[in-house]
Order: sequence, then structure tokens, then C-alpha cells
Amino acid sequence: MAHYTITIKTLKDNNFNFGLQNYPIFNETYRETLNNNILNYYFESEIGFETAELFKFYLNNTMALIMPKYNELYKNQEIALQNIFNNVNLKENGTRNNKNVVNNTSNSQSDNKNLFQDTPQGQLDFTELENQNWATNYTMNKGKVNDSSKTDGNMDEVYERQVNGNNGNKYNIDLLNDIKNNLMNIDLMIIKDLNDLFMGIY
Repeated sequence: MAHYTITIKTLKDNNFNFGLQNYPIFNETYRETLNNNILNYYFESEIGFETAELFKFYLNNTMALIMPKYNELYKNQEIALQNIFNNVNLKENGTRNNKNVVNNTSNSQSDNKNLFQDTPQGQLDFTELENQNWATNYTMNKGKVNDSSKTDGNMDEVYERQVNGNNGNKYNIDLLNDIKNNLMNIDLMIIKDLNDLFMGIY
């Protein structure tokens, strides 16, 4: 029951429009949640102004002034929570030079002789064949092949390496305890900053 002005409950029961749609916020989807938290916290509190419209003006003005600071806290805390189990985030970029040299060498030699001679005196032995000075037909093939090749490959490789994870200094249960002990209730901090807009209790 109000003694001096009017309570938030009474204003809500009469479908009063509190505004609260234009102050900056880190995530638009969170606006309704924050607005409800503010109005529910002060649900039975009396406004500190003579009229509801004057209260609305200062409520929205105060939110516009304080929210830039709290938006940074919201965003930083959100990032911290996303990365708490992946506290290592390293990215490495570079270029590697891959050089490959292959040498191939092969040698071959051939020496073929074919001799035909009328031999009325009988068979020639191999020595006589080698030293023969005349023949009916004589063919000699000699060949020597030296083959050498070299393949030189030189290629630059651009690479990227990224490492994410827990650096091992803390177990996940320890990280959860850190969240419980250190997580900021940013909504409550904002609510406390609006305290001067309501009637004090003496």
C-alpha cells in the first residue's frame, strides 16, 4: 500500500508504459529480461516523483547514462564464460620452404661383333675370330650410354596452426568454482544504481 506516491505494482496493474526500449544494451534479446528484473525488484516500492510520467523520464534517462559501462561488463563476462574451459587460444601463421633434390644417373655399354667368313680350312677359334683381318661379312656394334638427370623442387607452403583448450593448470571443477565465486550479478548492480529513483525507507 502506497503512503506517499504510487508503487510499481500499481503502475503495472494499470498497464503503465515504463518505456525502457531505447537505452543501449549489449544484446537486444536481453532487454525484456533486464526490464522485468528491474520492475520486479522494485515491485512494492514507491516512486520518488510526484507523477508517474516524471518517474518514467528519469528512469529512462538514468538507464541511458549508466548502460554503456555495464554493457562492457556484460560483454567481457560473456567472453570469459565462453572461454573458461578453453583458456588457451593461440594462432600461428607462417611459411615453410620445402626443397627436394633428386639425382638419377645410369650408365650402360654394349660391344657386339658379328663375323661371317668362308672357312674351307675348318672352324676358327675365338682368338682367331678376334684378331681376324679379313672376312666375308663383318658387323661390329659398340654402344655406350651415359644418362644423368636432376630434379630440383622448391615450393613455399603457407600454413596456419591454431591451438584451443585448457592449459592444464586447473581442472574443470576448479573453473566452475571460480565462476561461482567471481561471477558478477550485473543486473543487480544496475538495479542498485536506480535506487535513488524510489522513495527511501526511514
